[in-house]
This record gives sequence, structure tokens and C-alpha cells, in this order.
Amino acid sequence: MSYFRYINNGEGPTKLFIGGLHGNEGATSIRFIKRINDEDLSPGQFYFYNFDKTQYISTIKKEFYESEIGQKVLNLIEYLKPDFYTELHCYNLKNYDNLTSMERYKKTGIPPLIKLGDYVLVSSVSPLIRMTYFSTETVCKTLEFPCLEKLTPEIVEKYGFDKSKAIETYENLLKLILKSPSRDYFEKEMMKDYIDQVKLAMEYAVKVFGEDFPPY
Repeated sequence: MSYFRYINNGEGPTKLFIGGLHGNEGATSIRFIKRINDEDLSPGQFYFYNFDKTQYISTIKKEFYESEIGQKVLNLIEYLKPDFYTELHCYNLKNYDNLTSMERYKKTGIPPLIKLGDYVLVSSVSPLIRMTYFSTETVCKTLEFPCLEKLTPEIVEKYGFDKSKAIETYENLLKLILKSPSRDYFEKEMMKDYIDQVKLAMEYAVKVFGEDFPPY
């Protein structure tokens, strides 16, 4: 499951993709990372990392960034200074309502994840690193897919989960990140394809980061 791939695709932005940040998420994220083809990419430098199973510590807690895996992530960010930074996470589908409820903000100060459709969720990255390790120009996204190993027949039936549709929804946004040659291009395409999600992300960014901070 541990995986690394570097692609030199010429002049362009540096893009860092990381899966398997905590728990057994890497078992799900690796499937998406390995499906990425060269024709999906913009010009630029691409770095793909997927980590082995590790202790689960939430990335919204400072303890995560004090852990071995957290330190690896911070070192990669500081060394590569990516223009696009994307975390590929997964979640237990039975927690869908909790993750997308404003109760999350009331309890933790972190806005809920945004529904992209087909139980795919999206957000910025942890506020603990967004303002300190990246510039405002960096495109920072978290993508969440239901953890494949936790998709029991009972849960699939309860939520009416369509795996094929969810994969398509997830990969559409992932491919937009992959092919975007600049922040400006990414912003314009997001406004065209995901206007409702962008408006909500802008609202959440104001709550956490203040006025005039980008939602990704």
C-alpha cells in the first residue's frame, strides 16, 4: 500500500497528492492514485504519496502534526512548496450526517465537510496548516470518499450508495485538480461546475480564516 510516484511533466505548477494520512485510509486512496493517467495531467511537477496503515489521529488536532506521519507530511510540504496540495481521505459512511452537520462547527470550530454528490465530500485542508504552511495562492483541497473496506451490504443498502457514481463524482474533481494549469483556471472551472459548493466553501472560509481568504 505504501506508494510513491513522481512525474516530470515539464514547466508548470508543483502538485502534491497524499493519501493514507491516518488509519487505513490508504487502502482506499491508493485505488484512485493508481488510476491516474498521464493524459489527466497539466504541465508541471507531480508528486503522489500513499502511506501504510497507521494510528488514527484526526488532522484537525495538533497531535497529528506532532506524530511521525504528520512530520513527514509537513516536511514534504516545506520541501516541495506545492502550488496545489490535495489530501485523499476516506470516511465511514455511517458518519456521513455528523461530518456534514453544522454541529461539527459548534463542537470543534471546524466547518462541516461539503457534499459534492453521491456521498463524496470536499473541504479545504486542516486550518492548523492552511494559514501557516501555504500561501493564499496555494490551492488546498481535501477529498473524502467512503472507505471501501467499511462498505458492508447493510450500509450500502441503508444509504443507497452507488459505488460507480461515487467514483465518477470523486474522479471528476480529482481530474480537475490534476489538469488545472493555474489557480485562476481552477477557480473558474469550480465556479462553472460546482457553484453551490464554492459558495458554501466561501462562507466557511470566512468563519475560519476571515474575510478575503480563498475557500481552497
